Amino acid sequence: MSNCFNTANILLPNDDIDMEKWSVIACDQFTSQADYWDAVEKYVADAPSTLNVVFPEIYLGTITKQENDCNSSGDGVKNDKETGRKTKYASMTDDERIKYINTTMDTYLTDGTLKQAVTDGYVLVERTTESGVRLGIVGLIDLDDYDFDPKKKTLIRATEGTVISRIPPRVKIREHAAIELPHVMLLVDDPIDGQNTDGCMETSRENVINIGAVKHGIIEYVYAIRDTFRKLYDTDLMQGGGHIRGYAIEGEAAKQVTEIFAAKQESCGGFLFAVGDGNHSLATAKTCWENIKKSGKFTEEQLKTHPARYALVEICNLHSEALEFKPIHRLLTNIDVKDMLSFFEAEITKQGLESTEGDEIVFEYIESGSGDSAKTANGNEAVLENNDGTCTAAIKTHGISITNRGDRLPVEILQGILDKYLETHANVAIDYIHGDEALHGLVQETKGCGIFLQSIDKSTLFPAINAGGVLPRKTFSIGEANEKRYYMECHKISM
Repeated sequence: MSNCFNTANILLPNDDIDMEKWSVIACDQFTSQADYWDAVEKYVADAPSTLNVVFPEIYLGTITKQENDCNSSGDGVKNDKETGRKTKYASMTDDERIKYINTTMDTYLTDGTLKQAVTDGYVLVERTTESGVRLGIVGLIDLDDYDFDPKKKTLIRATEGTVISRIPPRVKIREHAAIELPHVMLLVDDPIDGQNTDGCMETSRENVINIGAVKHGIIEYVYAIRDTFRKLYDTDLMQGGGHIRGYAIEGEAAKQVTEIFAAKQESCGGFLFAVGDGNHSLATAKTCWENIKKSGKFTEEQLKTHPARYALVEICNLHSEALEFKPIHRLLTNIDVKDMLSFFEAEITKQGLESTEGDEIVFEYIESGSGDSAKTANGNEAVLENNDGTCTAAIKTHGISITNRGDRLPVEILQGILDKYLETHANVAIDYIHGDEALHGLVQETKGCGIFLQSIDKSTLFPAINAGGVLPRKTFSIGEANEKRYYMECHKISM
C-alpha cells in the first residue's frame, strides 16, 4: 500500500510580495456578503494576490451577459449600473473570470511572482485566530485514496453529502489550471499527548528530530520543534483573519513526518482522514483526476506520477482546542414563513417527530418584522438598532420543536424537511450562513427567514462517518467565517 499523505514541491510568492495582500480567504466564504469581497478587491488593488487566481463563489454564475450589467469605464474596469462602484471581478462572466484565472496562473509561474519555496517537504502552519492557535501540516494526498461517494470506504472520506450540481462549474475552473491553491482541511483523529512536547524547544536540532517515536499528537510535536525549521512567512491576514506563520519541514524531518503518518495509515483501520473543510473543492480535484485517467492521453506509467493525481491539503488534529466546530445556519429568502411552518408541521406529524415535553429539540428561527419591536418565544425583545440608535425592522424569534428522532442527527431531520420544501417551492432560495450576527443582519436585509443550527460534538465525527457514510451538507464549520483557511501555498497540477 502506498502512502496517502506525502511530501510536496510547494510554491510561495517571492520575498518582494506583500503577503497580507497575497493571502485571501477561501472562495466559498461570505457568499451573501458582497461588501466583504468589494473590500478585498479594493485592498488588493493591483498587487499580486490569490484573489486573481481563485473564483469567489459569490460571483459564480451571477452574470451571463456582461454588457447588460455593466458599463465599461475604458480602463478594463467596469462601473456597476446598480451600485456605481468600480469593480474588475464582479463584472466578469464566468468564462471571462476562468480565462483570467488561467492566464494569471501562467503569468505568476513565469514572471517570478511564484518561487519553489519547499522541495520534497511539508509546511507547518501556525494560524492565530479568535479561537486560539490552530496548527496544520500542508502536504499532498493521493486522490486515489479518496472518494466523495459515501459507499466507498476509502482512507480519506467526505464528511458531508456532495451536491453533484456544484461540481461541473468547479471542474471548469480547475481542468485547465496550472496550479492549485487549496482551502481543503483534513482532520486526523490523533489524541494529544502533552508529554511529547516537554523540553523540545531547548534541545539542539540534531537531538530534537525524533518525530518517528511520537505515538500521538504528531502535529503538536512538530510545532514544539518549530524553531529548528526555516521560517517561510510571518504575516497578518486581511479583513480580521488573524495572523499566520509557516515553517519548512525538509530533509530528515520531512522523512520522519512521512513515516509516522504512514504508520498511522497502517493502524487506522482503513479510515485515516476526514474532510473538515473544502468537501466540494476536493470532490472537484477527484473528478478532474478521474477525467484525466479516462482521457486516454497518458500511459499507465505517466499516470503514476501525474501531478493532478495529488491534491495539496492541510492536515489538522481533530483534538486541537483551537479547532472549534461551529454550526452553519440556514437563510431562506423569498419565502412565506406561515406556509413553511405549515409544511414543517405536516412533515413532523408524518414522520412521527411530534414534540413531547422534556424531550424536544428546538430549532430557533427568526424572521423580519414590521414593528419597532418584537417579542421572542421566551418574551425577550429582539430589536435591531441602527448605528444612530434608532430601531428598524424587528426580528421575531420562534422555535420549531421535534423529538422521537432515534439515532438521526437533528440537522439531518431539518435538512431533509427543507429539501422536500424546496422541491415544491422553486421560488424559495436557500443559503448557508456562518455566524449568528451575520444571519441576523441578512434576515433584516433580505426580509427572509433564518434558522439557527446547533453544532455537533466533534468527538462523534469519526464514529459517525465510519458508521453512516456522510453527514448532511453544511452540518458544521471549523471556526467562524473569518477563521477559514486562507490561500497561501501553491502546487503545480499540470504536466
